[in-house]
This record gives sequence, structure tokens and C-alpha cells, in this order.
Amino acid sequence: MSEDLVEAAKAAAELEPAVEALAEATGALGPVRESTGWITDLIRYKRLPHQAKLMMKAAEKIRAKGLPAHAVSDKVLRAILEEGPMEDDETMQERWENLLANAFVGEERSVRIAFPKILSELEPAEAALLDEFASRTSPKSFLQKKHSVEKPGEGGHRSALDNLVRLGLLNYTRTMPTTLDSISDADATITGVQFTRLGWDFVKTCSSPA
Repeated sequence: MSEDLVEAAKAAAELEPAVEALAEATGALGPVRESTGWITDLIRYKRLPHQAKLMMKAAEKIRAKGLPAHAVSDKVLRAILEEGPMEDDETMQERWENLLANAFVGEERSVRIAFPKILSELEPAEAALLDEFASRTSPKSFLQKKHSVEKPGEGGHRSALDNLVRLGLLNYTRTMPTTLDSISDADATITGVQFTRLGWDFVKTCSSPA
């Protein structure tokens, strides 16, 4: 047997307890167990402990809430399990665990296929900033589009906001000077930021299942 096949077989054996934990917690026995093969193909041996931890923690969250589980699309499940194990920061790891748990127990299709990619492109400080904004925004003010939670600063803080806007999670709010015959976007003043629908849903699905 080649060295690669030996490593793949060993990886599958070590991953099995985590796969079983997630399968039992969600009731999705077949689909989750069938994922073992492609997981070992796509993830190198050194990444296995991170993936096992991700699935174990997600299973714990699902059991703790006692919420009913539902099927998850292969694309979403694969995206989370491919990107999540690459994260080293503990606060970000928890967001991945929440994302995986919510994929099974949140509203069906609440975890969009874009969410794993977005989470993989966030720095811990950017994710924390997003959570801070969410703590200062009520569901009512979001739905009424009356919230504006931050006056953008300079330097690193502004850079973080720019990335959150680039990812479609926030929008800048502006005041636009007008004259009798024109409206000038170039002269607009940024006054704050607002959540987009995508950003609001993203924050919820990266939070502990409720």
C-alpha cells in the first residue's frame, strides 16, 4: 500500500469518532458518514485535529440546545469543513463551530453557501467589530433601516470597515450635499455604517444556536 493510502486510511480512522458524534447529534447519519471519504481526500493529515475539534464542538452545541436537526446541502457542509479547519484563532474557531451547528439546527438554508467563504476572509478583529455593531443594533431598528452604528475612523479601523463593506456585510451611510441642479456623490460625507441583509443573517448564523 502506498504512503498516501496509508495516511488516508489512518486519517479516516482518526476522524471517525468526530463524524459519528456529528451524525448522532444531527440525526443525519447517512450524509455525514458518507462525507468521511472526501474529507480525507481534501484535508491533509496535519489538519485533521482541527476538523475533528470543529465537528465535536458543533455536536456539543447541538446537543446542548436540544434543537431538531435537518438536512444540510453537500455544498454548504463541504465548504464549512474545508475552510473551518484552517483557522487557528480560538474566537474564530468558535464562529466556525456555530456556523456548522446552525447549518443543521437553524432555519433551513439559513447558512448560505457564501457564508463559509466570507468567514474565511475575516480577520478576528473584523469579526469582533461586526459582533460589536450587532450588539448595538436591535432587530426592530434593522428591519426599519433606522440604524447607523458607527462613524468610520481612520487607519486600521477604517480598513476593517472597508473589508466588511467589500464583503457585503455592511453599507456606508452618507449625507449628500445638493444644489438646485445636481447631487454630487463625490462630495458625499460618510456618517456611519449599516448592516445589509446578508450581514445581519451572517452574524446570526455565526452566533451560538438559539
